[in-house]
Amino acid sequence: MKIKLYGVRGSLPTPISELEYQEKIERILEKAQPEILKKGNEFSVSDFVRSLDPLLARPIGGNTTCIYVESSLGSRLVIDCGSGMRVLGNELLRSGIASGGRISICLTHTHWDHIQGWPFFKPAYIPSVQIDFYSTIANLKERLERQQHPENFPVSFDSMASDKTFTLLEKDKPVRIGDFKVTPFLLRHPGNCTGYHVEENGKSFLFCTDLEVREEGLDEIERLRKEFGKVNLLVIDAQYSSDEAASKIGWGHTAGKIAVRCGEILGVDRLVLTHHEPDHADAEILRIFESEKSGSSLAEVRLAKESDSFVL
Repeated sequence: MKIKLYGVRGSLPTPISELEYQEKIERILEKAQPEILKKGNEFSVSDFVRSLDPLLARPIGGNTTCIYVESSLGSRLVIDCGSGMRVLGNELLRSGIASGGRISICLTHTHWDHIQGWPFFKPAYIPSVQIDFYSTIANLKERLERQQHPENFPVSFDSMASDKTFTLLEKDKPVRIGDFKVTPFLLRHPGNCTGYHVEENGKSFLFCTDLEVREEGLDEIERLRKEFGKVNLLVIDAQYSSDEAASKIGWGHTAGKIAVRCGEILGVDRLVLTHHEPDHADAEILRIFESEKSGSSLAEVRLAKESDSFVL
């Protein structure tokens, strides 16, 4: 099972600002200058870029949530349709999906940052592409149609030429989607949100975006541990620092430190913190990440970045 992150921001797409871009260039040049003087003609740009610290080597990314999962036999599963879905669609076209293919989409909820990429998903305009939607939302099609009302978007949902189906899931009831066993479960978030446990060949991936877990609510995570057992990869909301979370009770997002506690309770092999606050520049996100994960007993805690890939 291959997993790739196409969007890791929460709430709003966040392009890098001019000031942040300039600061990154200045820091890169400051680091490059002594290396160029030292190595002269032997200086390698590609080697130098690979040696940069994570903050300078690549941006964290500004697209909102979209996850792509591919099975060992080629089943395609998308979780959420944030703005990162546009990039995913372009990549799928390059892989030849226009000649005919099937894509399954699981939606966690329909807050705008989790559906706004759908109208820009090019495979959805191709008649030979089959798209199957799965969710715990009874009126999902109606909600997607409202996003593309003529007042909001020039192309209606039904004008997108792909063949589309909708399947209503029951929480905590596993279903077969392609090669995957998928179990939806409820997350604590305003308006409700669905988490997904995805399993193939004995390996499991747990996706928990847009949830608010507090110290007194960790019993919810204990329940997941009892239900799913060993989890190989957990991608979880960690939008806030601990201080921010204390002042935003009820907003539906989790502090990094508590997200790490969730990973510890679940005993995951790899923990990935995502849904980054749009008001945080990359440097601030990295600073919060380092502070909030401090002291963790987990073997691997990572900060989610666009294009990160995992193989289970």
